Amino acid sequence: MRQIYRFFSVINNLLTIMHKVKHHFIETLQDSVRIESYCRGLFVELSSNKSVKKSVKSGVLRVGGLKVNSSYFVKKGDVIELWDLEESKPEPFDLAIEIVYEDDYLAVVLKPSGIVTSGNLFRTLENAVQGKLKPTDKNTLKWPKPIHRLDAPTSGLVIFAKTVEVRVLLGKLLEAKKIDKTYVALVPGLWDGENQIDTDVDGKKALTKLKLLKTEKSLNNGDISMLELKPVTGRTHQLRKHLSSKGFPIIGDKIYGIKGNTLLHKGLFLSAVSLQFEHPITKENLTVKVDPPVKFMRLMKRELERFEKYYLPTNTDSNE
Repeated sequence: MRQIYRFFSVINNLLTIMHKVKHHFIETLQDSVRIESYCRGLFVELSSNKSVKKSVKSGVLRVGGLKVNSSYFVKKGDVIELWDLEESKPEPFDLAIEIVYEDDYLAVVLKPSGIVTSGNLFRTLENAVQGKLKPTDKNTLKWPKPIHRLDAPTSGLVIFAKTVEVRVLLGKLLEAKKIDKTYVALVPGLWDGENQIDTDVDGKKALTKLKLLKTEKSLNNGDISMLELKPVTGRTHQLRKHLSSKGFPIIGDKIYGIKGNTLLHKGLFLSAVSLQFEHPITKENLTVKVDPPVKFMRLMKRELERFEKYYLPTNTDSNE
């Protein structure tokens, strides 16, 4: 029985070797070490502990063709294999998108609100980008890959890597927090001028820097404020949670917002409008910016008009 099992294991390994991208043979090993520690930096694609952990968990990183867990200790004679499990391009999703910046190595794309950045879905920004970027001969990826994500209801700028090297280098910049992101948001009420929020998020330290950009009167809220937000840390839903904790939930936020003030079918009024980072190849300081979405300005204008209509006295001709 054991021989039959070993036979099928060998057959399975032979079949899966066709998808192997790189391998490393451990000729000598002095100290016992876990696979995560041994493999960091072993391949250019695995430059961080996070990337190694993710690769082990997903089965991209294997030993002798077999999946292992993070507690596995490598040994002399092991063959560490890096696999490519992304064998076919995703089906293109027909969606009009704006390419704000592009060169041979990367692109910055404007994500509409209402779709996810990537994942096991058809309606994703990653699928919408397929076939829309210029081809390059710089050791290209099978298809352009986003190196960070925005929540589905959030609109804004997303960086896509076009080459293998740049995907790794951008990942390092992201992990080192060297990609500066700026958002704008609309909140109900008159912001009090506080320039940062450092409330913990989910028990972890979190910091957001803020600046008031504009205010208008509002019929329902008294005032409406447009804020510039710079997340120093990157906790899940950090901006939304931080503003809600101060009593200024982002307009349209169905999770952390005020019931009855979510503006049905208008979406979340949060957008990533600026990215600043060092280009991983040219080393130039790259800043990519867009204006706040049109719906932000339309809402502020509408709120002001409604306020003026109901609260400001009308001018009447009088001889008195």
